[in-house]
Amino acid sequence: MPFKNEERIFPRDYENRIFCEDCLTFMKGIPDGSVPLILTDPPYGIHYSNQFAKNPHTMLPGDDGIDYPAFARESYRILRMNSHAYFFTRFDCYPYHFQCLQEAGFTIKNCLVIEKGTLGGIGDLKGSYASSAEWVIFCQKGRRVFNSTTLLENRNKEGTMFHKGRQPSKRYKTRFSDCWFGSEYPKATHHSMWQKKNGIFHPTVKNEVCLQWLIQISSNPGDLVFDGFMGTGSTALAAIQSGRKFTGTEISEEYWKIAQDRIRKARKEMVSDEE
Repeated sequence: MPFKNEERIFPRDYENRIFCEDCLTFMKGIPDGSVPLILTDPPYGIHYSNQFAKNPHTMLPGDDGIDYPAFARESYRILRMNSHAYFFTRFDCYPYHFQCLQEAGFTIKNCLVIEKGTLGGIGDLKGSYASSAEWVIFCQKGRRVFNSTTLLENRNKEGTMFHKGRQPSKRYKTRFSDCWFGSEYPKATHHSMWQKKNGIFHPTVKNEVCLQWLIQISSNPGDLVFDGFMGTGSTALAAIQSGRKFTGTEISEEYWKIAQDRIRKARKEMVSDEE
């Protein structure tokens, strides 16, 4: 079991492993400019509790607040030059997270708004709008262009000329909207029935297909994807399924064990598909 105080050599002992320990402590062992992509959902410090559910989740470790300025600085330090980083956030945390990431050195390019798999409440069920989307701060260190992918086809026929002097349209999109809603886009999170069916109960479990899209757009095959708050391992699964490597931490031993189980199953299924 990869716990604290191990002697580790980067990247050999970091690749394709999730460590059950504190994120900031772990990050100190990662060399400067060595991570090609960061994709993570840090605790927001909002003391989240789904008190209206039949089986309420316990509060996530760290959800009483992490040292976000230090996390932002460490993230910038370990990210490779000319690379992307994605940080999930919330509408009420966005200004503070934006400020911390910008002060750390990141260029904030946009905020993605991605439809959730199910509506969420934010306390006042009779006097507030239900939360239907995840917010994701999209950053750069230097500048990196998007990869060409086959994720989403253009609506216009390939070869269509829109303006004189411009290149004709391609079959697949190379520029994506900052709002991902509707059937053509993956949802940001799994709905409650998926969690019940798979026996995975986590208040913010992400849809690995959505994460795969971000990984394919912003990294190359074989690249290392870092997530310091792995939860039940969705980022690791998305990296595996996209032909990338992963590393990161999850401080909760309960969720860490679930992530290990999901990773084992994913690898077994991939081997079975290849046979």
